[in-house]
Amino acid sequence: MKKLFVISAVALAVITGCAQQYGTAALSKAEQQQAAAIIVSPNDQREYKTITLPNKIEVVLVSDPSSEKSAASLSVAVGMLQDPMSQQGMAHYLEHMLFLGTERFPDTAEYGAFMSQNGGAANAYTWLDITNYMFQVNNGAFEEGLDRFSDFFKAPKLYPEYADKERNAVNAEQSMRREVDFLGQFELMRRMFGEHPSNRFLAGSLESLSDKPDSNLYEETVKFYNDYYSANIMKVALLSNRPLAEMELLARQHFSSIENKNIDKPAVTAELDYSLFAPKRIHYLPNQDVKQLRLEFVIKDNSDQFALKPNEFVSYLLNSEMPGTPAYQLKNLGLISSLNVSANPSFFGNYGNISIDLNLTDAGMQQREAITAVVMQYIDLIREQGVDSKYFNEIRTSLDNRFRFLEKTDGFNYVAGLTASMLNVPTRHIINAPYHFERFEPAAIKQVLDQMTPAQLRVWYISQQEPADTDLVRHKGRYKIADITPEEISTWQRPVVALNLPQVNRLLPESFDLKAPQALDKPIALPEMAGIKAWFYPSQAFADQPRGRLDIYLNNATPLTDVKAKVMLSLWRDLYNLEQSVLATEASVAGIFMRLSESNGLLLNVDGFTDKQPLLVDQALAGIIPTVSDERLAQAVDRLVRGLRNQSREAPFRQAFNAFGTLYRGGNYNNEQMISAAQQLTVADLQAFMQQTLAANQVRVFAFGNYDQADVEQLVSTIAKRLPTERQVTEYVRTPVWLPKPGEVITLMRDIDVTDVAVVDMHIHPEPTIEQLARARLLQSHFSNQVFDKLRTEEQLAYAVGGTAVQLEDYTAFGMYIQTPVMAPEPMQQRFETFKQQYGETLAKMQAAEFEQLKQSLLVSLKEPPKNLREEMAPIVSDWYQEKFNYDSRARLIAAVEQQTLPDIQAFYQQTLLNPQAARISVQMRGTSFQDKPFATIPGQQVITDLAEFHQRMSKQ
Repeated sequence: MKKLFVISAVALAVITGCAQQYGTAALSKAEQQQAAAIIVSPNDQREYKTITLPNKIEVVLVSDPSSEKSAASLSVAVGMLQDPMSQQGMAHYLEHMLFLGTERFPDTAEYGAFMSQNGGAANAYTWLDITNYMFQVNNGAFEEGLDRFSDFFKAPKLYPEYADKERNAVNAEQSMRREVDFLGQFELMRRMFGEHPSNRFLAGSLESLSDKPDSNLYEETVKFYNDYYSANIMKVALLSNRPLAEMELLARQHFSSIENKNIDKPAVTAELDYSLFAPKRIHYLPNQDVKQLRLEFVIKDNSDQFALKPNEFVSYLLNSEMPGTPAYQLKNLGLISSLNVSANPSFFGNYGNISIDLNLTDAGMQQREAITAVVMQYIDLIREQGVDSKYFNEIRTSLDNRFRFLEKTDGFNYVAGLTASMLNVPTRHIINAPYHFERFEPAAIKQVLDQMTPAQLRVWYISQQEPADTDLVRHKGRYKIADITPEEISTWQRPVVALNLPQVNRLLPESFDLKAPQALDKPIALPEMAGIKAWFYPSQAFADQPRGRLDIYLNNATPLTDVKAKVMLSLWRDLYNLEQSVLATEASVAGIFMRLSESNGLLLNVDGFTDKQPLLVDQALAGIIPTVSDERLAQAVDRLVRGLRNQSREAPFRQAFNAFGTLYRGGNYNNEQMISAAQQLTVADLQAFMQQTLAANQVRVFAFGNYDQADVEQLVSTIAKRLPTERQVTEYVRTPVWLPKPGEVITLMRDIDVTDVAVVDMHIHPEPTIEQLARARLLQSHFSNQVFDKLRTEEQLAYAVGGTAVQLEDYTAFGMYIQTPVMAPEPMQQRFETFKQQYGETLAKMQAAEFEQLKQSLLVSLKEPPKNLREEMAPIVSDWYQEKFNYDSRARLIAAVEQQTLPDIQAFYQQTLLNPQAARISVQMRGTSFQDKPFATIPGQQVITDLAEFHQRMSKQ
């Protein structure tokens, strides 16, 4: 029930925002109330109110009459740092246990069933200093949802019989993440801190969460809850369509009776001994084949300076790719492919870090000391010349622009973000905190720079070529630690390359003018110009947003049938994005996203403020053919090959779903075929391919948002000028999709380089109609909840497990998936088969009222108005890519759902998962712990070993 490492929103809240402080003594009561009001974006029309309940829970209420869903979150200011050393992982484990019944709702499956019946979702996460619970349901079920949710914090059952079972779920979660390299590195970061409280096992396992001679797990669980789950260190946020007065009554009714134990908010005050970990070099041997250098500075928690943003200021300059900066110079020298900076002042509790991460080329691997010197010299340059108000003005302008036009997000994540922020910043600033830069304060910035010295530095060498002499304890990884000598540090002063601070950004918007609103039922197709087809669709819901998205698509069929072309397209994309990173980084600061991707040709996306988009697009297309040399090609091939090989080291269930997609969609190839083709390419091959692709394609453009017809026509003219004069317009092609036939079973079996097993088992309904998709969508949440309850909660076979429905062009696939650390593919498949029969019996007993509730819940979700531009555009652009120019796929699905009956979904299930003649796709990923166990055999299966060969002969829709 949780996402353990959901930390980005929390980290952002901690390190940002706090407006100017006001003294209330000189203010009237009305002025005091106004000063205490939550600062919201001018674009936010929702109503907000803050109340404090008698038990000292602070509650934020958000009333949004347009919302079809209601959401709630409760965060507790306790986390992994408070785990008892005898039961490490306790905070995370308790989070799991709270979902398993309460005094008023004792059934362990009831909460999940309630959510699935009411269009809901529920989750939680635990981090160092927070445990955050959240849910979302259809508006009509909100009060019932609050009744169940609030009981977690009043009277959880904490069943002793589930105390042992839930250890397995925690262990499965840890197993799923055991081979994630960053988590292994995070373990080592903290291990080097000695006795500091952050040096403990955060997630938990069967070993750490167990009865011990002086520690009983169940007793410790109850004690942890009783000690820390106190109202006065809790925060609540509610979002609904109801008026604020009604929401306040709900808050008081459901949360006032949570016990206030008047405990102090937990805090860590232990001091670090820097000599234990700095200056040190860590040689880290990862699971994935990467070539990385990291300079990590451990800093004191400066969250109390969040309004001054010293960490963001320093990171902004370090992240710059303007001429003369380290990223620019090192890329031009062919030493790195990327440089990224992150800052989190509370990453270790009362300490944090600023991390500079560089991905290296083979040449860069030979120059790591020189690269380190360049970065250290640039930090010196910032210290000497970079603390300048012009950068403050640029950062503040960028943040102000984003906050001014801040869009809504889904309520589920929104309320979770609010309660996390409430624990770390004044409530007045819980929304504007990430965007508010109060003033330029050189002293605060210098305090950070003063800590970015060798005395607080760890240098990480991360590659599969590193020497290693020690194994990690909780994760898979090896390492070796060495001192960095004063002699080596002195060499960092020797000049390597000329360095400059960034130039002023040219792409910050100067105008937020809006186009005249146009009421349209669907996008307008413009007359073809210069062999380019274009469509545009002004936003119907957010015409007050000066933003827009452009999709510029150079469609080409060659990669669908030629592995060499597919590889060259990937290399083209890689080299282009590397060469244009200066432009893309400048654009991102200005609030515009730009990225080239490959998809049956090339797709250039530009998304954000529209004011400077014409300039950006022209420059982006001017460089559409990147510079290619022997060295650059070799480096790009190396990145591609390592990326392909690293796929076998990803989480098994992700590998399984990726493989599922490559089976039914044509134009895919085995990784070894891709690698072989890449390693045989020459510079001449790639240059010729780029010219040929630009000379023969179909260009299509979709403009959504703050554009008018003249804008799009000018865009088409710009594109035409950047393409060859003599250009052949080819037929538009889409990826072919497998045509399922009765009794056809295609199976992919693969050994992978991680421990667990993953299985994806999908049955395809024989009729290619929208009605079958509607039935699958109606059944999905109920089916998935049953899968989760039986295979995860009751039998503890996995952490990642569920049911899903997938649209295969005109056909609908329905089935289940799992990643398990305890069962081989064959018995896992057998358990799937048994479950399918069991669920069939459950479905046969479903009552009409329960079905109608599922149906109405789905209709609420399908009819929910878009909350932002991206949600409005998504169904429209999806139809555009599929050439469904009536743009009515969602409307047709809604109409089909409205017509379905309980016998319809019962028949659908019989015709898919209980139909031996239904076409089927089986994907089995066999991890290293089970490679002596057989794969499952499915009657009539054809095992696919060569994707390209299968796609050549497969029947296509």
